[in-house]
Amino acid sequence: MVLVLLLGLTLAPPMVRVLSERTVILTYHDMVRVRDKSALWFDCTPLELQNQLDWLSSQGAHFISMQQLYRHLTAGSKLPPKPVMITFADNYLGFYYLALPILRGRNVPATMFVHTDFVGAKVGRPKMSWKQLLELDREGLVTIASQTRSHPADLRRLSDRQLALEIAGSKEALEQRLGHPVPFIAYPNGKFDLRVAQFARRAGYLMAFTEEQTPAEVSPSIFEVARYVHTKYREAWKDAGN
Repeated sequence: MVLVLLLGLTLAPPMVRVLSERTVILTYHDMVRVRDKSALWFDCTPLELQNQLDWLSSQGAHFISMQQLYRHLTAGSKLPPKPVMITFADNYLGFYYLALPILRGRNVPATMFVHTDFVGAKVGRPKMSWKQLLELDREGLVTIASQTRSHPADLRRLSDRQLALEIAGSKEALEQRLGHPVPFIAYPNGKFDLRVAQFARRAGYLMAFTEEQTPAEVSPSIFEVARYVHTKYREAWKDAGN
């Protein structure tokens, strides 16, 4: 796979279809029980998550899955009114214990982006195990997707070989463990350029995500689909014309 990536032709990423809808994609990170001095800016408590989902629902939001978004952006499939997609980054164990019960209780689909070299890690903030990821995958409410192998701070700084190992390696690990294709990836920290997008495409991904903070349909290509950090959910809602 790495050799294929290194020898592949340079191809412009396919464009997002011209669509009138405006989809909000939010990305969360770790979940913490309380917001104390140890909490980071990207953390979210169960109460905060519940309040945000409540607010969005009260505004008429309809929560959609990754598969619905992909069919919409590539084939023009119709979405329910005021669509919102929920994503989580970094495979934190806090998601499993604090966010998943909330999502299950509301039947809200979500996507988890995983950096595969740290699955099951207990150093620092613990990560979900392969057993837990397989459980989520089999249940179907949560789509498991890639976030490279080791979550480099900036993919643009990697050599071609390093980039191929990160992007293709995580896909191969996920597919081996889950037993099916994994066609979606998020660029760590949202950092990418055309070269990075080309490597993602040649690795066999079908769609990739940034952190450009615009509605999904405004994204330049299917390999540059924009997301908002979850703290900007009201701004995102407004940007979508709601």
